[in-house]
Amino acid sequence: MMMTSLVRKAVSPLGPGAEWENAQWRNAEEISLENRIGDDSGHRPGVRVKMLYDDKAIAGIFRVEDRYVVGRTTGDQQPVCQDSCVEFFVHPAGDPRYYNFEMSCTGNLLLYHITDCRGEIFDKMPQRELDRIVRKSSLPRRVEPEIADPVTWEMSFYIPVDFFVRNSRISPALAGQVWRANFTKCADDSSHPHWLTWVPLSRRDFHLPLEFGEIIFSEK
Repeated sequence: MMMTSLVRKAVSPLGPGAEWENAQWRNAEEISLENRIGDDSGHRPGVRVKMLYDDKAIAGIFRVEDRYVVGRTTGDQQPVCQDSCVEFFVHPAGDPRYYNFEMSCTGNLLLYHITDCRGEIFDKMPQRELDRIVRKSSLPRRVEPEIADPVTWEMSFYIPVDFFVRNSRISPALAGQVWRANFTKCADDSSHPHWLTWVPLSRRDFHLPLEFGEIIFSEK
């Protein structure tokens, strides 16, 4: 049975950088990442996600109850999955390719437009596109040494609708559209590596678009 989630339309215009308890997220559906994949260290952070949309943007926020947090990358398009990292994989309807919005705990973004990741058939999105995607972390720009004690951190993101209009040729009217997606969490090079996902996957590989769930942009 395919997992689904509603992305509701915001009751007022979305703003980038809103925190988890902000009234902006009041009517958002909450998703939990409950599925472990692969052999990990046993560390299982609590990870929740909320998403909304309006006529201008798709916005979301991760809240992570974590330990062993590290953020060593220094900029975009670096291997952020080695840091404590949250990810939004999304396959817009009608696009033969999908995106991997991979965000380190410090706000760095890795983003490709992918046909076959393991076959290295993808386009690396240019920095001018990444600069228009707002990310806000509750942590500093660098986390080194690792934070071993319990810490709760947030990562919000704000993606202009016209990013998908230009790159995926979607209709800007999102209401009623059904896309494929997954939400994931990892920390490959922390002292306690782990891999969590919203949708159960058949192996430890987040790049399995045929196994993604559905996100449905509701009318209201």
